[in-house]
Amino acid sequence: QTQTQTQEQEQEQEEEKTLLVRELPIENADCPFDDGHDKLDTTGLGIWSASIVMARWMADKSILGRFDGKNVLELGAGCGVPGLVVGLYSTAKHVYVTDYNPVTMDNLQYNIDMNANRPYTKSPKGSGEGEWVERVKAISIDWNDETTWPQEKMDYVIGSDLIYQKSIVPLLWKVVKGLIKDDGIFLYTCPSDGRDGLQEFIDSVKNEGFYCYSQEVAPDLYRSNPLSNGDADQAFLHFYELPVTEYKLYEFRKRKTNN
Repeated sequence: QTQTQTQEQEQEQEEEKTLLVRELPIENADCPFDDGHDKLDTTGLGIWSASIVMARWMADKSILGRFDGKNVLELGAGCGVPGLVVGLYSTAKHVYVTDYNPVTMDNLQYNIDMNANRPYTKSPKGSGEGEWVERVKAISIDWNDETTWPQEKMDYVIGSDLIYQKSIVPLLWKVVKGLIKDDGIFLYTCPSDGRDGLQEFIDSVKNEGFYCYSQEVAPDLYRSNPLSNGDADQAFLHFYELPVTEYKLYEFRKRKTNN
């Protein structure tokens, strides 16, 4: 009976896990993109709806166990919601949340620190798991400068809503290929339409040595109110696109080459 109670308590705690995330006002909101100067891109200061959908996908029991003991890196993490969820809900060996804008990086670190020392981010003694601050790291990556990329290859690279213009597609593939293991997997979430360059990205998969293992429409649950207090007005204010937009979940895998 005691063991059953403990299991029930653990299950309740698992279901009650919440992530604390701070977003900041996006500077130059009318034109937050870098316009050729990567460090001026302020889009990462806010939480975008696609990142919430991605985070819920990462926390889904159908995929969550795949990260255990693996190295996971989030590209263009912004506030870090999906990557931090991987760290919170899985026993991934390392989770790297990456971006480039200095203010965005400071906020990423703030969000990591804010979730440290909470009951479910502290590893039980003898569990073999590293502490939150050892497992989850914010690192600055310049997609154009390979010397800023981690030397260790990743089992999983994840990203949400990274493509907003055709010109970024070749660079995104270059980064993904440079970061991922030979048997690695790229998970990507974005709106089904309305993103310039998305179709070019999909069309280029084969030429880049990958294939689309799966693509599906995100379940309605992924688009529900993400706020722990359930405040519908606040949810609409911050994430008005979330309930009315269709999102796609993509899994890309590397093609095996014959030696």
